Order: sequence, then structure tokens, then C-alpha cells
Amino acid sequence: MHQQNAGFEGRAAYIDALRGIAAFGVACYHIARYAPLNEPARKLVPSAVLNVIDHGWVGVQVFFVISGFVIAYSVRNARVTPGYLGNYALRRSIRLDPPYWTTIAYVLLLHAVMYLHLGFDSPLDVPSKLEPELSWRLVVSHLLYLQGILRYDNLSAGFWTLCIEVQFYLLYVTGLGIAQRLPASNRRTPADAGAPGLLLVFAPIALLSLLEWNLTLGGRSLYNYDMWIIQFFSMFFLGAAAWWALDGRIPRDVFWLYATLVAGRIIAQIVHERPVYVFDDKLVIELSAALAAGVSIFVAGTLGKLGTWLNVRVLRYFGKISYSLYLIHFPMSHVVKTLGAWIAGDSPSPLVAGLWVALSMVFSVMAAHVMYTFIEAPSVRLAARLKRAERPAAA
Repeated sequence: MHQQNAGFEGRAAYIDALRGIAAFGVACYHIARYAPLNEPARKLVPSAVLNVIDHGWVGVQVFFVISGFVIAYSVRNARVTPGYLGNYALRRSIRLDPPYWTTIAYVLLLHAVMYLHLGFDSPLDVPSKLEPELSWRLVVSHLLYLQGILRYDNLSAGFWTLCIEVQFYLLYVTGLGIAQRLPASNRRTPADAGAPGLLLVFAPIALLSLLEWNLTLGGRSLYNYDMWIIQFFSMFFLGAAAWWALDGRIPRDVFWLYATLVAGRIIAQIVHERPVYVFDDKLVIELSAALAAGVSIFVAGTLGKLGTWLNVRVLRYFGKISYSLYLIHFPMSHVVKTLGAWIAGDSPSPLVAGLWVALSMVFSVMAAHVMYTFIEAPSVRLAARLKRAERPAAA
């Protein structure tokens, strides 16, 4: 029997909070890690705090789990047809593209002003010089989320994950359509794929992603699939399986079985690689963050707490602007830190450098707020109107 809300009504405070924490963690990681001013500023921060900041990139893995959960939830009543798939792709494009394209335009503007006219470092060349050089082909590849597949550098930090997200959206809805057409018992509506269909389509990909496509030797991946969804699908699957189990589409024991497999993969990695410090191993960190996010979401849903856990105003706010913050923080912080380095001179004190780095975060949040208000929120509303205009699945 399906549980239509699992403790929330279309908006989960806990999911929003996780989004906000993940986005803030990634922003802290980039701002604290990349020049200018990062070295002297880091002298102000206790080593334990620096260790947390230096692992802020795990917010990406949390995003992947959240996406699996949210997409599975948002299309739960959809009967996938070619027309629906086209409408869905259009809605995702309207939802994602305007903030993303705005950030691309902003980065290119900064490159023109800061590098070509003023002689400062371009945000395109941080942390390393852009390869290949800037061209219309490179920009178009970004507009189509193809830069990773074409092996181009990203125009800004974090853009690569959007390519993976887009691949997941298309894979999930296409796979759902296939699952809906497989024989299934106790199917209540045409939109109900049933446990056999869902697991037959998605579980093999998740297991291959977990056990094969993430194999490592000496700390290095044996396969270079980081531009494809197959490298990360095991994390998305954690989120999707959490929703299926909460909604009664698969037995809850299946979710726990998969979570146990993920935990086993983490243990196997530790035993095989024998890192001096457990969290020196990147795959261990990634899978641990994903597992923690997936299990906590499932437990919150089981207890009916998705709408109440971490229901804190500041976390909800960061969750609301998380996409905009994720996109805009790097170029905005680069501008502020570059200005600070120019004013402070060649040897700024840790205090001065730290103040400029903190200011770069403040301006990043302000820029994210502006972009959310005037670009992202209208895009969300337009995508929602298109979804309401869809014909509901036949009962």
C-alpha cells in the first residue's frame, strides 16, 4: 500500500536542509582551497575545522542521493510516454538552464574584464589553466551539458556535476518507462512500475556502478568513467530506493539490503587499500557520505519526520538557494578575493586574508539570493506550470 506523503506534503524540510548543508559545504571547500588569499587565511582556522572544510566536496555525493530521492518522488504518478519524456526534458531544461547559463555568461564576462582588460587572473584559469583554450565550441558544449563527455575543462568549479545530473534525469525517466511496461503483479495504476520492474531495470546498473565501475587499485580508479552517470549511479539509486521503499513500491528490506551492500563496499575498500587514515581514500569518503544521506532520509521518512527534522529557518533558506549558491559561489568569490589580494598586497596577514575570504562567502550568498529571486524562482514556477498542464496518468 502506497504512502503518499511519507511524512511530508510535497516539501521536506529535512531534504531542504541537507541541500543547504551540501551546497554550503561545497562553497566553503572551493573558497578555502583556491587562490588568492587561501594560504594565509587558512592559518587562522583550527586544523579540525580545516579538515571538515577540506572535505566539503562530499556535498556533491549528498546532492546525488537527494536527486535520486526527489526525482523518484516527483515522477511517482507519471505514465511515461514519448510525449511525457519530451515534456519532462523541457521542464528540466527550464528548471536548470537559466541559472546555469547565467553563471556561464557571468564567468565569461569576468574573463573579459578581469583578464583581458585589467590583467588579473581569469576565473577560467583557477585552479589550473583552461584546456583547451576558450572557444565557441567549448561554450556550446557547456550549454548542452556535454563538456565532460567531450573531455573539455569546465568553465567553473562544480559544472561537471550538472552533466551527471542531466544524464540521471534522462536515464531514470527512460528506465521508469521501460519498467512500467514489464509484467508486474498488484499494479494499481499504469504509472505503477512495481518492484520487479523497478529492480530489474535499475538494480543491475546500481550494482555494476558500486562493485565494478568504482573499482580502484592503489587509490586510483581502474576505469575513467567520471563523465558518465554509470560512475555515480549507485549513489542516485540509494535515494531512489529510499523513496520506493517509503512509498511501498519495493519491500523495505530491499533498501536495507542495498545499504548493507554499500557498507560492505566501503569496508572492502578500506581492507584492500589499507589507507593510513580511513578518510584519505576518496571512494570511502564518497560512499560513506552517500550512505549516511540515503539512510538518514529513509529513517526520517519511516518515522514521518521528513517535514520536521532540521526544520531550521537558516537551513531552509540555504536549501532554497542551494542551486544558485552552488553555481555562483566560485566566480563571485574569485572576484572578491582578487580585489582583496590587490588591496592587501603581496604579504597579507592571516587576519586580513581571512576577512576577505569570509567576505567572499558573504557576497557569494548575496549573489545566490539575487540569482534565485530573479532567475531561478521564475524558472521553477514556469516548470511547475508545465507540469500541471500535463494530462494525469490514467487510473
